[in-house]
Amino acid sequence: MISFSFISLLSAVVSVFVILTVLSIFQRVYEEDYKRPWIYIGGSGIFLGSSQLLRYFSNTFGLNIFDVALTQALTLLLEFVGISFLAYGLFKEYWILKYFKGRFVKTKFIPVQEGTLGGEIDLNVSKGNSYLAIKKDKKVLIDRFAEATKKGFEGFLITEQNPREIRKEFSIYKTPIAWINQLENSFNSDYLKEFLDENSDVVDPIELNNLISYVDNFLEQSMSPFILIELDFILKVNNYLIVDEFLQYVNNRIKKYEGIMICLLNSDILSNEQLSSLSRFIKNLE
Repeated sequence: MISFSFISLLSAVVSVFVILTVLSIFQRVYEEDYKRPWIYIGGSGIFLGSSQLLRYFSNTFGLNIFDVALTQALTLLLEFVGISFLAYGLFKEYWILKYFKGRFVKTKFIPVQEGTLGGEIDLNVSKGNSYLAIKKDKKVLIDRFAEATKKGFEGFLITEQNPREIRKEFSIYKTPIAWINQLENSFNSDYLKEFLDENSDVVDPIELNNLISYVDNFLEQSMSPFILIELDFILKVNNYLIVDEFLQYVNNRIKKYEGIMICLLNSDILSNEQLSSLSRFIKNLE
């Protein structure tokens, strides 16, 4: 029969492993400036692991912080803080899953360039930045985006217009296109297939986790990424705070990969206060 002392030792070893693992990944999270729920779950591992180590050294070697009573009190406090962090992290994850309503998936989209002409694009943008285009001409912006894909950029277009029309009108034949609509699971789903090709797909605007996966996978493979996204429909079907968090995440990824993102907004769906909130991390396109 396994003794309690062996179990205590094993728990202490696992606690050290947990603490070191969490600390090793904290740096990457803070570099991206995006606090996922697992930050709190990881923090709970540090507190619970520390409480287990205190208990192990106190019970096995008689090593205490001043005295046994204080050590026991500190152990209980660490356990309380740890379980509180865990509860909050799990609640935050539940909240995201409930309101994002998404499935974490990997996209088949492959970043490509439509051409390698080189030269400057006719847009006042710079790498590593995100821009909000308010009531700008959609056709002009997509035309500039298409131009960029022929001048060394790898584009990803997230649009409310079907891919077949986009490719025909703007001569972007290989660029990944995510078509924003809610017909995929309806009786019209077969109708959608005629507008899709191997580098385009349908994305439900409510399932923003899917869109995050698409963006992540695209950026990880890109050398010079350029994302153009239409926001109107996404904002209409989602809570603003959810979209704000989504855009903050993508903006941080754009910075990391030195890409460009333009968000097109042609409706008056946002209040002045919400627009001001977005301006904290997204520049206005001149």
